[in-house]
Amino acid sequence: MIRIGDRAALLAALIVGAAAVLRVWQLDTVPLGLHNDEAWTGLNARDVLRDGWIGPYLYPSGLGQPSGPVYWTALLFTVLPQTTYTLRLSMALLGIATVLFAYGAARAMFDEVTALFAAALLAVMPWHLHLSRSGFMVGAWPCVEMAILWALFHLRSRPSLLGFAAVGLLIGLGIYTYNGYAAFLPVAVTPFVYDLATAPTAPARRRCVAHAAVAASAALVAMVPMARYAATHQQYAWRHRDVSVFHSKAWSDADWSQRADILTARGREWAQGVFVGDRPDNGDGLGERDHPLLDPLVAVAAPIGLAMALRGWRRPACGVLLVATAVLPLGALLTIGDGLYRRTFGLAPFVALLGALPLAWLWRRARGWRRVPRFALTGAIVLAVCAMAARNALAYFGPLQSSQHMRQVYPYQLDAAARALARLPPDSTNYLFSDRWGAGFETIRWLAPDTKLIDRSREFRKGARPDAPLDLDREPGPTAFVLLGVYLELTDQLRARYPDAAVQEEALDGEILYRIVRP
Repeated sequence: MIRIGDRAALLAALIVGAAAVLRVWQLDTVPLGLHNDEAWTGLNARDVLRDGWIGPYLYPSGLGQPSGPVYWTALLFTVLPQTTYTLRLSMALLGIATVLFAYGAARAMFDEVTALFAAALLAVMPWHLHLSRSGFMVGAWPCVEMAILWALFHLRSRPSLLGFAAVGLLIGLGIYTYNGYAAFLPVAVTPFVYDLATAPTAPARRRCVAHAAVAASAALVAMVPMARYAATHQQYAWRHRDVSVFHSKAWSDADWSQRADILTARGREWAQGVFVGDRPDNGDGLGERDHPLLDPLVAVAAPIGLAMALRGWRRPACGVLLVATAVLPLGALLTIGDGLYRRTFGLAPFVALLGALPLAWLWRRARGWRRVPRFALTGAIVLAVCAMAARNALAYFGPLQSSQHMRQVYPYQLDAAARALARLPPDSTNYLFSDRWGAGFETIRWLAPDTKLIDRSREFRKGARPDAPLDLDREPGPTAFVLLGVYLELTDQLRARYPDAAVQEEALDGEILYRIVRP
């Protein structure tokens, strides 16, 4: 049986180690190509290395997002090469830390057994695995959440004003992780409310008020740079208006009954992707058909855990889970368009904690049984968790990566072409023919930052009529024609025009990713 002590510490280390392996293995090629939002992380990190402080908020990067994780990526760039692997590693390390912090938070909130199960479920959860393997800055959000809860529940047993000031500072710094972090603030407040409501004496209530005041003051101080930015830059409000359901035309044109239907439909859309799949997100590839964000074990265990939390609502730890379940899905319900799984990513570790509650209850229940049934039940639980882990890993690194939608979202053809461009002579003038991506696309800017690239495709060229013929002329000196998508068919024309041209191409599973024709 699992007991507090060295055995539990070893199990926790093994779980975190497994989480690390799953998050760093083949990190530069899975997902297959570098997403432009990932490239933004790298580009902004380069800005930090060049300029130092670049402010608390990034615009137009990702259409507007807090800059906190970028400084962490830039720090990693000071000791590791500026590659796709390092870029993604910066977020993967935060994902690994989230598993560790989830273990610590669950142990402080509940017990050792629940903590081990919570960490294990989060380590192999498809939702968390995918977003912590991508260079999206959203990975910092759940990491900070779990660190806050770990520190906060530890402090409740050993309170100190300095400790609450540190927790408040961490709560305030969380605002720099991701736009959706604000939804977590009611969760962070919940333990303070419980402590104040259950304080037995007037002096105890005064101590609770003092702790809350110190934490709130430190949090507000940490938020000052972001507050100043929001007050002086319209871009901050633009981003929130662009995705808010309340600023959408459908909402403004609807009556209250229709508005309720809008929210219901959005909730159904989000739940479809989380529990069933078949609601793919064009922003990050999550929710693909037959690949829900939660595996069957967690999808069944988490609702049972929610019922257990409702039953134990008088406990602050259960209250935290209930508030998180109520407020964190609002990131999807109150927004429009894609990105609904990233906007609710802060919920992922709480789902793992909910899923851990019934598993931990069964484990403890078995302690009172006789030897054979005890080992039968505990063995079945371990087998179920291990089978879930194997299933999730095989599905993620196998069928999901080869799915049509995942290949559509992550531009592996452009990724390969940009790497080839970076290897061309630095004085080469290169003409891009692509029906999906222009020369200014962030993936190209990250992988081939010093390449001279000119758009020649109908979709992206400037200063030419839509029906004008394609320009296949070239300037004197080293040149290259870079062909992608439908423009691969220009190869024969270029060969006829430039008989001595060299043709370079790369293929994957029989698909021609790009061709570069060099006269």
